[in-house]
Amino acid sequence: MVENIFETHRGGTVLFLGKVTHFTVEELQRFLQAQEMVYADSYAEQEIALLVLSSRMTPAEEALSYRLYEAGVPDVTLEQFEQTMSGHIKPETLLMSLKLSGDQERLRRLLGNEAFSDTLYLKLLQMYDWGTGGVHENDANRDVTISFVKRFFRPEGFRDPAMVYAPTTVMIIAKDSDNPAVLDTILTMPNHEIKVSRYEQKKPKNLREMVAFNPHISAKSLKKLLAYASADIDYFLASNAMVGQEALERIYARSNAQTRRMMTQHLALPDALFVRLLQDEDEETVQSLLVFQSFDEKRLAAVWDHPHRAYLGANRQIGPYAQRLMAHEDSILDEALASNPSVTSASLEQLWERHGERIAVPLAKNPHITPEMVQRLYTLGERSVLEALAANAATPTAILDALCELEERTLNRFLASNPSVGISWLRQFQLDTSLLRILAENKTYGTEVLRGLGI
Repeated sequence: MVENIFETHRGGTVLFLGKVTHFTVEELQRFLQAQEMVYADSYAEQEIALLVLSSRMTPAEEALSYRLYEAGVPDVTLEQFEQTMSGHIKPETLLMSLKLSGDQERLRRLLGNEAFSDTLYLKLLQMYDWGTGGVHENDANRDVTISFVKRFFRPEGFRDPAMVYAPTTVMIIAKDSDNPAVLDTILTMPNHEIKVSRYEQKKPKNLREMVAFNPHISAKSLKKLLAYASADIDYFLASNAMVGQEALERIYARSNAQTRRMMTQHLALPDALFVRLLQDEDEETVQSLLVFQSFDEKRLAAVWDHPHRAYLGANRQIGPYAQRLMAHEDSILDEALASNPSVTSASLEQLWERHGERIAVPLAKNPHITPEMVQRLYTLGERSVLEALAANAATPTAILDALCELEERTLNRFLASNPSVGISWLRQFQLDTSLLRILAENKTYGTEVLRGLGI
């Protein structure tokens, strides 16, 4: 509509009513002059080609807008006009102008313009001078931070409008964003920190650490983060799947035990670093390596005679090699394999034949045990075995019902967590307030609650 009026009303007057926030009068005048139009912000009974209405008008301006509307004058919102004007701005020209002028006040106004593309916005934000304050420490920085959050805070599900102003929201964007350019820009912002409890010391506590943990970082961000030579940042980079061998080697060369332990969880850990970590003096590092890493023939051969090979039994990807590992006849390794969900039912039967009741508890925890095996374990009647069966979603309904009928409070804690337990039993458990927190994590119970609410 705005473009059409420019075409059909050459020389006409565009009247602005209300406060204009993102462009100055001079900028509006220059733009309209280029379109062969005339700027006005007051009405003196002149002919008006277009009325631009801000959401911040005085009562007198609102009355005038109604009068001109009744007279047939077309109108648009200020946002619509700014969108048209923004479309005429050449990004490179704007960026160069700001770079040469260093006009931070103009830059701050432009950052509030939602008509700009995300790409241009991020380039503008990288030019902003935050000074010595944090992202929320003064009005100017707070306004810029809010403009950033409004663009890039995109939570799933319910969005609380108040989160735009929350100190933690920038951290959430740094954690969830899949846009490398957003992460690049976050690293130009003050290193905002949040308080973490002593139980959360291994979680990112500032923006740099959070970006280091994000798997969508660019090579540019990685280079910048490595340059800080920070043990805390290295800790989060060490497990980041985006970090390649060259960067990992650099981190390893200056790493402490905690960082090496984190590196064992890297999804694409190079074989050369796998071998070095396997030789680490810290047993926890070796344990983590054997539990979390994927294996092939080469890696299996490297671990075959390792003194800590029993940790392989807890690796959820080791199933294809379970039969070969069982050839060791290592009781510790076999016990770990007995509870491993990647191990086949046939292999579990062989482990039972080899060890019998000694591995009853880990077998009772395995979701791949057969109904026949469950019955065998159930008839043992051992308390620890019954508790494991009560929590196992693979336990047949008949046995779960029998366990529920025992009405033992301690056993009920395990049953309350099991999504395979019948809803009638779960409803009975809700009468015990000590089980409510456990029931809250039970998917079957949660579905029933939502159904009852009509959701």
